[in-house]
Amino acid sequence: MQSVLLVDDTGLFRALMEAIPRRTNCRVLSASNGTEALAVARREKPDLVFLDADMTGMTGVDVCRVLKADPHFGRTPVVLTGGDEKSREEGMRAGANEFLQKPLDEVAFFDAFRNQLQILPREAARTPFGFAVTFWRDGTQFEGTIRDLARGGFFVLTRLTQPIGARIEVAFDVPGRKVGRTVVAEAIVVRIAHEPEPGLGCRFFRLAASSRANLEECLRTLSPGEAAAS
Repeated sequence: MQSVLLVDDTGLFRALMEAIPRRTNCRVLSASNGTEALAVARREKPDLVFLDADMTGMTGVDVCRVLKADPHFGRTPVVLTGGDEKSREEGMRAGANEFLQKPLDEVAFFDAFRNQLQILPREAARTPFGFAVTFWRDGTQFEGTIRDLARGGFFVLTRLTQPIGARIEVAFDVPGRKVGRTVVAEAIVVRIAHEPEPGLGCRFFRLAASSRANLEECLRTLSPGEAAAS
């Protein structure tokens, strides 16, 4: 299993630490300062390192410089986040592979993830659909449209913004089937999309046996064309 090391002293990556293993097959490592980062890197040999360029003490640029000078890490991709123009120039000279702006954008983060490790953000293929879904967050009801669906989760088209890690309740009827074929579940937000269509990528974490059977029927019996027409 590949691993990624997230290094910052302010909790910059906190919201992503749960999302990474849900969207990839990577193990997450973390460190809160430059000295700890080097110790973790030497012990765990991560496949990818994200560094906050603005850390106090040993900065992300400093850590990058040390890692890239070590023959054991010379080819390990390092992504720096933030930093002013001077830090970026120093980071380039230190061997950084990529830079991300602050505030850290979740979509850009996973794009960098894919670019550096050549991995897919999802481990399971999804079936494209287009039917209504109702979901709730802290007792407030919202409406959206299921864009794609899998046994493990779904993507809902909505302009509602929710933080990574937010838990929602969701319900939708199996399109074209008799009353009572409803999927009711709890899910967690693991991805936020803004372009080309705004929405939330969610992963099921609690699904009753009856709802799981209805979900299987939905995936097994409905083609994309049927779902879109219903």
